[in-house]
Amino acid sequence: MTRSSALRLRSTAVALATSALLIGGVTSAQAAPVGAEAAQQKLVLPEVRTFTGTGMGTSPSQAVNGAVRMAYTIAQSAGWQSNHCHVRATDVRSVGGGVYSAVADLFCQR
Repeated sequence: MTRSSALRLRSTAVALATSALLIGGVTSAQAAPVGAEAAQQKLVLPEVRTFTGTGMGTSPSQAVNGAVRMAYTIAQSAGWQSNHCHVRATDVRSVGGGVYSAVADLFCQR
């Protein structure tokens, strides 16, 4: 297989993968045999998970920090490294008496 054929095959695989992700259908793609050589590629989709943590504090930032720490702790106990995760959303509310409650969603992908 020439270099341009390999690049074309890779571009086709990427285009198929993107289409599959957008429609949510196909999870793997294989290239058809080319001449005497059988070129086979598998598309590997990343593992994705969301973790939720809750926290309380005497200020909104304290509550959010506690919720984020809890979400990271849960993710790490499930085998995820912190560099695979980022905070997707937080929500903080006043409970009353100067106390705040927060929820943090952590998105992880590897």
